[in-house]
Amino acid sequence: MGSNTESRRGFLGSVGKALVGGLVLGGIAGSLGTYASTGGGRVTTVEREVTLTKQVERKLRAGYVYIGPAKDFGWSYSHDQGRRWADSRVRGVESVYIEGVGDAEVKGAMKSLIEVEGVELVVGTSFGYMDPMAELASQYPEKYFVHINGFRAGALGNAPENMSVGDINTYQLYYLEGLAAGAVTRTGAVGVVATFPVPVINRLVNSFILGARYAYKKRTGKEVKARIVWLNTWFDPTKAREAVISLIDTIDADVISSSEDSPTALQVAEEYTIQKGRRTWCFSHYTDMTRFGPNSHLTGHIVNWGALYLEFYKMILTGTWQSVDIWAKLGDFTPSRWAKPPEQSTLGSPEGAVYMAPLNPAIPEDMQLLIRKRYEEMKEGLFEPISSEGNMGEPIRDSKGVERVGVGERADRTMLMNMDWIVEYAAET
Repeated sequence: MGSNTESRRGFLGSVGKALVGGLVLGGIAGSLGTYASTGGGRVTTVEREVTLTKQVERKLRAGYVYIGPAKDFGWSYSHDQGRRWADSRVRGVESVYIEGVGDAEVKGAMKSLIEVEGVELVVGTSFGYMDPMAELASQYPEKYFVHINGFRAGALGNAPENMSVGDINTYQLYYLEGLAAGAVTRTGAVGVVATFPVPVINRLVNSFILGARYAYKKRTGKEVKARIVWLNTWFDPTKAREAVISLIDTIDADVISSSEDSPTALQVAEEYTIQKGRRTWCFSHYTDMTRFGPNSHLTGHIVNWGALYLEFYKMILTGTWQSVDIWAKLGDFTPSRWAKPPEQSTLGSPEGAVYMAPLNPAIPEDMQLLIRKRYEEMKEGLFEPISSEGNMGEPIRDSKGVERVGVGERADRTMLMNMDWIVEYAAET
């Protein structure tokens, strides 16, 4: 028995060494097991198969193209922060970016990323990049392409299979910002600084105005006054400043919403509040902008594009790429999206792809409770802002009086994606 035990220990020791050395043991282990256990009349067969595969770390180099400066503290800055976040979450990834690229120059910029920088994944972060990216996806079938804010992808049948589309929607939070605006305005007038009259912006504008109307009418019984100034540019701090000033001085707006890619609107609101003694509120836009207007910051929407980018990194690194159309909303990429009671709401804490900044205490408690309630309901998909429910049970009509959403109805994805109208409650400049 003693020699038999020693033989077995010796065998197991050799297996341990084989594991370290990366050997494949099959029939050898079986025969050795039989030999080692032969100690007399009884024969025991032990078969072991050990397969070790040496892991080769997959590398990925990604290239991003931004419409504005990487430090605009708005749209492009949020993408750059998301890029860094995603890079930090997985080994073997490195990325580069080109900033301030207009639609007309984007094709050359993307080709430079592929041919000069040697990237395998190209990410374009502006609506106008869509068609040039689809052309390049056809020219470089071995590369991967992700377009933000568009409607072309292999998954949709209108682009090559190596092209996907993604977006993170903030229109739900614009509605909640509208509720906050309607709850605090003293003049009954809210202003909107908007970039382009395209569906992605129209739904933000409509959501904000519907929210402001709901809260203000619930509080006072009166209709809110809303005016929109269209900039027709994504990034122009000078034009944004002029628009905010005109809204304050022309309609006496004391709450401003802006989709321009800088903190300018909040900075102007802070100037009016502190230097001119006219209380004016504004919001964070894509990133936490509190520091640009600490006395005028009401709340806001914050986006983590990294949650989206990480999904594409994983697909490429694991060889599981498929063209997808990701339309992330409140509650996506969170550990749990089930609605909590308003008192236990996670509003104000980072979570998922998009979340809301903390609420300013200036917002009355009853409205804070409603905002938290709607926030939780939207995470679970129980509430839709662009609905008769979001408009005090009334139908939603556009500026020409055409009914767009009937009583008991809510906007579906087709309506949201193709929204080419503005609600009747707003004047436009």
